[in-house]
Amino acid sequence: MKKLVWMGSLFYLLMGFIKVTVASIITVLLPMYDRVYTDAGALIFIEFGASIFGMLIQPWLANRMSKKTMLHIGAWGVAASYLLIAFLPPWPLLLVGFALAGFLGGIIESVIAAVILEGLQSNAAIAMSRLEVAFGVGSLILPLMIGMLIVSGFWNYALFGIAAYCIFLSLFVRFVRFGDAEPLFKPAFKAEVPNAVPSGAASSGPVGAVVAAAATNHPSASKKRILRAPGALMLPAFVLLFFFYGATDIGLVNYLPSLMLETGMADAATAPISVTVFWAAMIAGRMFAGYEAEKLGYRKYLFIHWGGMIVLLSLFAINRNAVIGYALIVLLGLTLSGLYVVTLVYAKTLMPRNIARNTSILMAGCAVGGGLFSVTAGRMLDALPPSYVQWMMAGIALLSLLTYILYAKERQAKPASELAQA
Repeated sequence: MKKLVWMGSLFYLLMGFIKVTVASIITVLLPMYDRVYTDAGALIFIEFGASIFGMLIQPWLANRMSKKTMLHIGAWGVAASYLLIAFLPPWPLLLVGFALAGFLGGIIESVIAAVILEGLQSNAAIAMSRLEVAFGVGSLILPLMIGMLIVSGFWNYALFGIAAYCIFLSLFVRFVRFGDAEPLFKPAFKAEVPNAVPSGAASSGPVGAVVAAAATNHPSASKKRILRAPGALMLPAFVLLFFFYGATDIGLVNYLPSLMLETGMADAATAPISVTVFWAAMIAGRMFAGYEAEKLGYRKYLFIHWGGMIVLLSLFAINRNAVIGYALIVLLGLTLSGLYVVTLVYAKTLMPRNIARNTSILMAGCAVGGGLFSVTAGRMLDALPPSYVQWMMAGIALLSLLTYILYAKERQAKPASELAQA
């Protein structure tokens, strides 16, 4: 399965590029097109909306074409969109380019996540954390690259580089073979996996991983499935968690410089450093998040980290000291780093059926949360002191923890009641 993880990491590096492209070049685009920050907000919202649509339509496409075909189309489509943006077309066409990149990026991200979660049954959190590290590296590299190129006036060359990287990804998928994991890429109606689950299949290599992905469809798993049957509120609860995560993640990434500047903890020249510090901490945390989650257990990990986010965001709202502010940013990055992947893997373990559909829905919830928070926070910063936005993020973390605690109680109570009836 190493090739599978390598492929996922390479594509998640691209996802990192896509996520921060607008934020990286918006200060150049706005004066060039004689636009204001309201137009920038609309651009971000359009890209988020297109990404959500791509995530939601991916399961429908998965029933009609292979996942490799979707990755080819996505890679070449993103390449075309970045070439369009790099040539600086009229503003309406620029919006089309970003919308296309967001839409295809949403498809690619959900395809990769579904393949990894279906193919890796053991240590899935560790594998997904490696993908998230690649995502963080992409989000860290592109702003630095564009920042250096802006000085020389050739910032759009970075976009040409991303287009070339997309072509490389398509060629990688075309010529690399994934052995016994190949059935994972077939359309859903053609996918064939064995009906029996050998003992120790989850750790017996690629074949075992593919076989284990179908474990819940075998009659011998029916009793276990009944005891673990998710309640009616399980999927909505996870959607809420991803909604809140998206709001927290996107809020910190997009508004850290503004919050540091408006609270007096940084000036205009040093405020952007806060994002670099945050992403460096995120990358470092993601290197160990999977191992920590496997050691502590998913439930304890999520409880500790969401609780930590409440404390840290509250301290960030109170603090006005620059040194302490940057220290809190490092701790926020480390604490937030594994929440996305661990929550995603935990959802997969509790809802083992319809993994592709559930993954797309959860990712869409994350994108919706990020998009709505960006619009709300932007308007709040225009009309209210920055502390209101900071306390709103702390409140979102509190709602996340409450949602998780209520969901966990339901998760424990349901099997107990079923066993009592038996």
